[in-house]
Amino acid sequence: MDEGPGTILSADDEEFLTELSDYLEILGNSSRLRILRLLEKRPLDARSISLEIETSYENTKKHLEKLLNAGLIIRKPGLGRETSKGVHPAWEYSPAPGMIQRIQRDLGVFSALPVHIKAASLHDRISAVRQRVSTELQACGKALLVMGGEWDGKLIPLSAPCVALGRGGDPDQPSIPECDAVSFPESYRSLTRISRPHALIRTRNDSCVIEDMESTGGTYINGKRVSDRDQIALRDGDRISLSMGEFALHLVFLDAGAPGEMQDA
Repeated sequence: MDEGPGTILSADDEEFLTELSDYLEILGNSSRLRILRLLEKRPLDARSISLEIETSYENTKKHLEKLLNAGLIIRKPGLGRETSKGVHPAWEYSPAPGMIQRIQRDLGVFSALPVHIKAASLHDRISAVRQRVSTELQACGKALLVMGGEWDGKLIPLSAPCVALGRGGDPDQPSIPECDAVSFPESYRSLTRISRPHALIRTRNDSCVIEDMESTGGTYINGKRVSDRDQIALRDGDRISLSMGEFALHLVFLDAGAPGEMQDA
């Protein structure tokens, strides 16, 4: 692979690191993950939740308050459980829209940020939380996170054995029949059109490889260009660039089942 420019990400701001630590504390708690899993099935009031997770009402309220403050759940007025005195109004809790994808996206961004040594202790916590979320919330294990441009922050699950990446066109008519197609907006105009894909990602034996399909702009892994038709194994946290320059597409490969090594800033 030839050398090429890479995207440099860094995060050493004390306030950011403190807030990140707080966020990991929220998601690293098994009771709170159980609450999120319950609410994915149906809205519940606090007393019903406390009975389901076998935790006191007071502690359940504390867990719910943390999840509300993190924007992971919402609440609205509803009716509580029926008692001997009748049915009383109560707050019903449910997941915020796109909650699981948001958590995956957030943790993916955090894992892709090389940080100074003072934040190195957070790396193991990020990896542990990602694995726990993937297992307990049954989130997709492998995905691409878009970094920058029109689709910035979008999470693309890699659930098919083959995924073709390109620009524009009809995603329901992939040029390679055995592959699902991901058609990025025209604003990423340095990409090859989906009718002749820029790159393919194949999943085999629970691992992924990427192959450049002789694109004009090239495919880069962590700043190094991939030779045409070479199949390069992807590791968690790898930065993928489809072409370079203003209209290129930058992605991060995420594999919560095999968190990678933290990269140096």
